Amino acid sequence: MLTNAVSTTSGPVIGAEQHGVRAFKGVPFAASRRFAKAVPPRPWTEPRRCTDYGAYAPQPGHLDHADEESCLSLNIWTPSAVDRPLPVLFWIHGGAFVTGGGADYDGTFLAAQGPAIIVTINYRLGPLGFLQLHRHGGDLNEANNLAAMDVLAALDWAHANIANFGGNPDALTLFGQSAGASMVIALATQPQARGKFCRAIAFSAPGRGITTSDHADEVADRVIAELQLESQPGAVAAMPVPQLFAAVQTVGRQLADGTEAGSLFGPVLDGAVISRDPAEAIAAGVLRDIPFWLGSCRDEMAMFLNSTPPAAMIRATERWIRTSFGDAGWEQLLACYRATTRAGEDPLEALLSDAFWHRPVADLARRQAAAGGAVWLSRFDHRPALEPFLSQGPTHGADNACLWAHVPNFVDRPILRRMGGPMTLGDIEVAARLQASVLRFIIDGIPDEASLWPKFERNAERIAIFERPFRLGRVDEGERFRVWSDLSWRVGRTGQDNKEKNAAVAG
Repeated sequence: MLTNAVSTTSGPVIGAEQHGVRAFKGVPFAASRRFAKAVPPRPWTEPRRCTDYGAYAPQPGHLDHADEESCLSLNIWTPSAVDRPLPVLFWIHGGAFVTGGGADYDGTFLAAQGPAIIVTINYRLGPLGFLQLHRHGGDLNEANNLAAMDVLAALDWAHANIANFGGNPDALTLFGQSAGASMVIALATQPQARGKFCRAIAFSAPGRGITTSDHADEVADRVIAELQLESQPGAVAAMPVPQLFAAVQTVGRQLADGTEAGSLFGPVLDGAVISRDPAEAIAAGVLRDIPFWLGSCRDEMAMFLNSTPPAAMIRATERWIRTSFGDAGWEQLLACYRATTRAGEDPLEALLSDAFWHRPVADLARRQAAAGGAVWLSRFDHRPALEPFLSQGPTHGADNACLWAHVPNFVDRPILRRMGGPMTLGDIEVAARLQASVLRFIIDGIPDEASLWPKFERNAERIAIFERPFRLGRVDEGERFRVWSDLSWRVGRTGQDNKEKNAAVAG
């Protein structure tokens, strides 16, 4: 059944109503031309039918079904009977900055359970969203953190329009997973987003999710060279999308072993759109008044180790450990993980997961807590009865599968081309707990009773473990934590000694 028209700043929209939830899909929040900042969409006067997902952002596997000029749309789910302004969950999808879209996340179930307003968005991906071409002049001067500005434009749209759909614009929670979590952390700490959200959740944020300007410039230079456009770089704006993505793939292979995160793209610390390193901003207290939930999956790296060939982030993470602590430090850590392996655990995977995912997330939690902010930490240890998790364990995205499930079923993911399926009783129990915690967080600003899940605090570094049964643990104990701490202390001590020696020589 079609809904009544709802007014927006661009024009009225009509959605579809089913099972007590209204859905508005493919609502344009901005328009764009290649390598240019997004602008408001062209307004309309007649009610626009928004019952189908909008065009995907161009990405590998979907270059033939994508539309780069009209991909900036969002989707809204709202309970049919709204008697008060409802909290808003604003979802930023993941996909390594090169894949994904809002169509993979059906908010019907969460909207009804909340009750809450669920918003999922698209933003430009790969070279169209992250290629920093501003140094190449001409019309390319605007090509600077375009994907980040897309997300900010969607946030602005939601803040201006969500009340018309029954939402409370002053009760909006930024929520992202993987690359989307990097976006949340990067943008939540910037002045442009201040006052437009009140809470934040980041699941599986990569340890090094911010890209330096130098790296972004090198990627752009190499892509231009690969396309043989050094003498006329502006021609990249007219390059066929498949050819542009093929050049990026080639450059990715060239640079894979030289990047800190094993990937080409990410939000760029450019001094303008992202003017400050997010971790430093959190330590300075920028999010002191923002309740913050940070989560990860137990076996994050399993998916990347099992890819063919293994993902570049595997080599990047090992290289970072060896650079930080030396070959002896790497061997000491690996020996520790082998000696403390639980049943069925791959010690290499556990070491890499801690280095790239778990420890950086815990460090962000420490920074938020030390600055006086409220923060909760979680880990997802449940193995969903759905591939690839059934064979690989609670690897990257396992929490996502349960969060967006329409209990008692997992949902299809059309962009990822993953099928859903029936859930086990264990899946249902863990998913229900996760969904309830997320909904409570966006409504009340806490994920659970303090006695069941206390805040993460200095000298009481509690972490919630989503498994059967739900339980609490600590990240600041155990032999693995001790070895990491000892190695970090030695590196810090060596650095301080060298500073003192240099000061003495200079004096």
